[in-house]
Amino acid sequence: MKEKIKHIPEQIYTDRAMREKSLRMVETRGHAEFEFQYRRKDQTLGWGHASVRAVRNAAGETAYYEGFFLDITDRKEMEEKLRETRDSLGRREIERALKIAQLNAVLAADIRERKIMERVLRARERELKRRSVKLGELNITLRTLLEQREIDRRDLERQIMTNIDDLIMPCIERLRNTEMTDQATSLIQSLQDNLNDLTSPFLCRIKAEAHLTFTELEIANFIKNGKTSKEIGTILKLSAGTIDFHRNMIRMKLGIRGKKISLQAYLMEHS
Repeated sequence: MKEKIKHIPEQIYTDRAMREKSLRMVETRGHAEFEFQYRRKDQTLGWGHASVRAVRNAAGETAYYEGFFLDITDRKEMEEKLRETRDSLGRREIERALKIAQLNAVLAADIRERKIMERVLRARERELKRRSVKLGELNITLRTLLEQREIDRRDLERQIMTNIDDLIMPCIERLRNTEMTDQATSLIQSLQDNLNDLTSPFLCRIKAEAHLTFTELEIANFIKNGKTSKEIGTILKLSAGTIDFHRNMIRMKLGIRGKKISLQAYLMEHS
């Protein structure tokens, strides 16, 4: 240490002012005990307790200092942990007290609110009893209206079907008898098949149950009417491979993928 330590305040003490303060106490009192943070040889920090006294010469001047040093790093670390624990416990106690006060306030407000709600509910019960009589009368009126609406709906369906049969189908038949390309003939046939399907619940039911897309519904209708993948591809201007892909998706959505069931037969059976 005598070889390595050339300047104690900078090499040993982390706080140079502490070194000067401790020496002033020793000079004033003749001795002093104090704690300070020091720097080790490997530059790590520790805490020490020092007891120092001044040795005077005959003239009363300080000849040198003597004393002892005790490493108290473990004790200081323990004290710091205890302080942090006490602070943490103190904060927790304060937080717990605040939470309890808040809960008490919430509980009191809840009790008041419940009492108000009880009065409101009793008033509503009386109002509900009064309205129940009117509701019974309204139910009778509503039932009558619903029955009339069902009658009107059926009349509208019959009217639509009649218009399709009387106005649209004859035009399609006349078109079929005119000269046209094979593709146009197929499109006319598809239009006729689709109009026929509008008069049956097939498309609505299969769309709701299987969640088919518009293209899948169109292809399913062609399959139901006996069209091959090549024929459907020609009509829709798609490749046969694309049509086969849609076939597989339709089978999967209908729950018959991997089963030995004809897709056309299945669609016709459920139409």
